[in-house]
Amino acid sequence: MTGAARSGAPAQRRPLPEGAGLPARGGAGPDGAGPGGFGPRHRRTLGAGRVWIGRLARGGGELLITAGVVVALFLGYQLWATNLLAGRTQDRLHHQLEQTWSRPAPAPPGSGAPRMAVPPLPAVPLGDGVAILRVPRLGRDYAPVVVEGVSAADLRRGPGHIPGTAMPGQIGNFVVSGHRTTYGKPFNRLDELKVGDALVVEVRDRYYTYRVTGSEVVTPNRLDVTYPVPKRPGVAPTKSLLTLTTCHPKYSASHRLVVYGGLVGVTEKSAGLPPALAAG
Repeated sequence: MTGAARSGAPAQRRPLPEGAGLPARGGAGPDGAGPGGFGPRHRRTLGAGRVWIGRLARGGGELLITAGVVVALFLGYQLWATNLLAGRTQDRLHHQLEQTWSRPAPAPPGSGAPRMAVPPLPAVPLGDGVAILRVPRLGRDYAPVVVEGVSAADLRRGPGHIPGTAMPGQIGNFVVSGHRTTYGKPFNRLDELKVGDALVVEVRDRYYTYRVTGSEVVTPNRLDVTYPVPKRPGVAPTKSLLTLTTCHPKYSASHRLVVYGGLVGVTEKSAGLPPALAAG
């Protein structure tokens, strides 16, 4: 026995080697973790996670950019291209009406029938021109062709006459609907009309002059504004009325703007322009 053992001195304890049990302070753990407990395996896992997050972020960003481009192209088509197409369609409709009106008018029914104050207009196929609407307040060049029908295809061509409502000049309600922001936006400025403003409807041989009597904003289900006597179901009409409708507000279809008018004058084309147009 050594002297230290013989003298009863406690034996020195040898320190645990690094890597056995608890890691040495500031050293690596059993899986090679460095300070903080993250070793190569942990770092690889974290690195892979960051890569996937980066890829997802880039992919999401690219999708958002693509979606933005698609939305911009769609808006460009709706607000510019459709107006261009509608303008060309309106040019063709004007030309077709001029050709139709230049031909002799069809003979009235019955050879001995008396001349009617307001001769009935012949039936018009859906999508064809019925009349020309002129509104002095909206400018001298404002003259869209009103087509027959209010389907989506019809309204792409111009403001549409609701089939079944009165024709221009007839007793009842001549109802016309039109786009406000696309496809030529014929009723874009309908909200500018005031009571007393002239609304002139041109047909083959005459002009019908209506005057604005009022306007209101209603919900889309308010079909009663199109009745022969607006908002009065079952009442027989005794006057010639005109009702114009469009979406409200602009760029929305949540409501409808309705403008009402009443017939105040009829001018034969042989007599020249009606006062409302001649004054302009």
